[in-house]
Amino acid sequence: MPLSAHCRRTRWQLSASAGDCRSQRWGLPERFLLFVGTLEPRKNLVRLVEAFSRVRDTQIGLVLAGGKGWLYNELFAKVEALDLSEKVIFPGYVMSKELPLWYNAATILAYPSIYEGFGLPVLEAQACGTPVLTSNVSSLPEAAGDAALLVNPYDVEAIAAGLNRLLTSESLRCDLRERGLGHAQKFSWPRAAQETARVYRRALAEGERA
Repeated sequence: MPLSAHCRRTRWQLSASAGDCRSQRWGLPERFLLFVGTLEPRKNLVRLVEAFSRVRDTQIGLVLAGGKGWLYNELFAKVEALDLSEKVIFPGYVMSKELPLWYNAATILAYPSIYEGFGLPVLEAQACGTPVLTSNVSSLPEAAGDAALLVNPYDVEAIAAGLNRLLTSESLRCDLRERGLGHAQKFSWPRAAQETARVYRRALAEGERA
């Protein structure tokens, strides 16, 4: 059942003041990969950090935005072990009303989760015009449609290769940006309500036949 992205359906343009706010208030690098979600094992962040360490672009940062979940110590230990403390940023939980600015500021949304009920950050990023790399498992292919680069989340090399491909191909990023905006427009709360009603009607009909 599709859920609605709460980003606007057109890309929010960052003003100079928004850029200043980004750098001064949040301390974000000029260019960065963004993850949004709880810091927990199913989000596959240890492999994402390992893949990030193999990215050829040495000027890019990695921002892992989300509150601490459970078993997150391995993630912090991996960042330390790979000597990435200055390039991997943990800003904590980001309020929903501020998320569009974060998506807009990001070069790529990197979301190689292992399991999701839906994967709303993928759709939110697409609605904001941000190119997306995500997993080819669970519900994420459905959430992303044909508007994201899908990778094997269990393969660090595959994740790294996907990131490098996106970072080195402006044409691919532009293509995913445009396709993402179109894909996100297919999802809305009215559509979600219609789908919910359809499921209930089908369940009632099947119950009457039983």
